Amino acid sequence: MTEQVATKIKTKRQQPKGPAPYRHEDLILVRATLSEIVQRTWTNNMDQWAKGVPLPQYHAREKYLASTAFSSDNRLITWVLVPKPDADVTMEYRQSTTTTDSNATNAVVGNAVRGGFDEKDGKDDNLERIMSAVETYERPGMVARVGENGEEEEVLEEVSSVSVASVYAPSKYRNHGYGKLMMKLLWEEIEKMGVSFTFLYSDLGPQFYTNFGWTARTSTEIVIPPSMLLPSAPIATESGDAEDSQKRTTRALASANSVSLEAVVGDESLKTLVDRDAQLLRETLKQRVHEQKLEDAVSATTTTTTFVAVTPEIRCFQWFYARAWYNATEIWKFNQSQIQDGLHYGIRVQGTHDQFALWHHDFTDDNLYILRWRIDSTNSKEEADRIALAFVEAAQKEAKKWNLSKIVYWNADTALAKLLGLEVKHRDHSIPSLGMVNSLRDPQNMKWVLNEKYSWC
Repeated sequence: MTEQVATKIKTKRQQPKGPAPYRHEDLILVRATLSEIVQRTWTNNMDQWAKGVPLPQYHAREKYLASTAFSSDNRLITWVLVPKPDADVTMEYRQSTTTTDSNATNAVVGNAVRGGFDEKDGKDDNLERIMSAVETYERPGMVARVGENGEEEEVLEEVSSVSVASVYAPSKYRNHGYGKLMMKLLWEEIEKMGVSFTFLYSDLGPQFYTNFGWTARTSTEIVIPPSMLLPSAPIATESGDAEDSQKRTTRALASANSVSLEAVVGDESLKTLVDRDAQLLRETLKQRVHEQKLEDAVSATTTTTTFVAVTPEIRCFQWFYARAWYNATEIWKFNQSQIQDGLHYGIRVQGTHDQFALWHHDFTDDNLYILRWRIDSTNSKEEADRIALAFVEAAQKEAKKWNLSKIVYWNADTALAKLLGLEVKHRDHSIPSLGMVNSLRDPQNMKWVLNEKYSWC
């Protein structure tokens, strides 16, 4: 059974602004190796993602993020859809962009394009030939499944995956099918990379990327106001029966303040948590496969369920931190001492390595995002509730400290929403979508474990 996606978006097809510059068969997808080409893709997508940040600062931030360990060593690739070197524009486009003014020194209207693309040319007339662009990040992953054909009973593989981001086409080139062509060609490139799965976050609804190999997954969130009054976690009663009104009135309440927390400061502390998280994830995946086998035995059926997860790694959390740090320092201009003393990775239960909440300060969208949240599954419900409330209280204080208007937790456990008395909402943006690469396994039987914000980029 595939994960349910409740979000439905109706989109009205837009009309192109003019004839298509190039035929699909004259376009190719290439890796951008020239810095001018990469920077032009940033300039092109500013109207979507800069959100008021001036061009020099936006470029500087993207360059800074591209230099992080998460993006370096060819993990980050910028792809551009461009005309073949020997291609030329369509006759309809040529006619529509040729001036009839006999006094004009240039027969081409404005910045209309002509000819093919040169991968080594960083001049503006060549860069205008970028029809669309997309980024990919190579990331570690895990795949778990029931063994077959003599394999061990539970198979857990450490694999590579590809995260797809920054899918964008300049408005003047839209509605000619170039975006769809780019994603089709990108899937073919991903198949050559030797990765096991790929994922992205759709802002075009749950169906658009299905045509190319990515299927939409659970897309929910809970939004926690920083000023919301939190409930108290009850101490366990001796009886499992429902308490009557008098007992509820007189019972003792455990305060979230009884949980001792400490900030996650520095890379060494972060790495300890993330490495432990990855190890526990491996155990979780094996357990999920084992449980699936038991279900199959009871129902006398055989499923081919595949469990996948993006491996938590220190580089991705450092990338989020670098993004927040740059925005705080260079764009929003916060006080330097506040940044140095107060911009942390998150919090953990004091003295533990497996109970923590890691977050991201999104100053652009005014959110404190929960990137990763872990509470020991062996805790009693009462203890787990106390820790959860302590984490939420700490997040509220963090959001207030940085004047962020809300705390957002993607695909949180519904038990947390129930504890807080909050609604589980379905997102119509950043819809996680997953695809298995070079696999005959049914995509309907894929389950994404730890589908949380840390996977986004």
